[in-house]
Amino acid sequence: MLTVGASDSSGGSGIQADLRTLAAMRMHGASVVTAVVSRNTRGTTDVYAQPTTVVSGQLGCVLEDLPVAAVKTGMFPNAETAIAVAARARSGALPNLVVDPVLETAGGNRRGLAAALERLLPHALVATPNREEASLLVGWEVVTPDDMAKAAAELSAGGPRYVVVTGGDFVAGDNAIDVVWADGAARLLHSPRVSSRNTDGSGATFATAVAARLTLGDDPAEAIAWSKGFVGRAISDAADWRIGAGTGPIDQFGWSALTLR
Repeated sequence: MLTVGASDSSGGSGIQADLRTLAAMRMHGASVVTAVVSRNTRGTTDVYAQPTTVVSGQLGCVLEDLPVAAVKTGMFPNAETAIAVAARARSGALPNLVVDPVLETAGGNRRGLAAALERLLPHALVATPNREEASLLVGWEVVTPDDMAKAAAELSAGGPRYVVVTGGDFVAGDNAIDVVWADGAARLLHSPRVSSRNTDGSGATFATAVAARLTLGDDPAEAIAWSKGFVGRAISDAADWRIGAGTGPIDQFGWSALTLR
């Protein structure tokens, strides 16, 4: 599987979370690095964009040799890079494409990047925005599960067959809620709310797991449901970790259940 996104110096999200997820699923991961991010558990300080020619070079090099079965995209540092990858998708070179529309940029032009992502989304099988990302993509604030369903429907009209608006920070009773839009209807996914400060990389992990499950033969609905459970366990398993002073990483490997000697 191929992941396209940013390198996170803290190791919690981005390419590092993607490759950790694929290793946990016993799959080989290739990677195209779009940016280098100076980041720790307390936040991001700098985003250094890779030149678009460098991103295109990495992408072409992988695709001409490796049997890529699925592709997940994450952070693009600018609109130009997103447009270049969208051109590859338009040619049919990015199978089973899952788009995680991370709207963090090198120059701060999030609306420009959102507009560029509109060129990529029509070629996605699955898109996985969180509520904030969905708000920027549709141009209005997404707050409630009804809003999430409406935004997912609007984004699906632009191309992706499946849209998952993730709402891990939206709690109804004891449940966290995501909304899946597919085949003209919305479906709510409920999971027990896990109390943890360690959630970094959960969105990247979810999107990567969806793409990975697609390569194993799951249909998109099965891949989405399996991946939601995988992320829930990874958050729960890392709940007691103390890595850094802020939002720590999640446990894709189930390390917390192991006894090391």
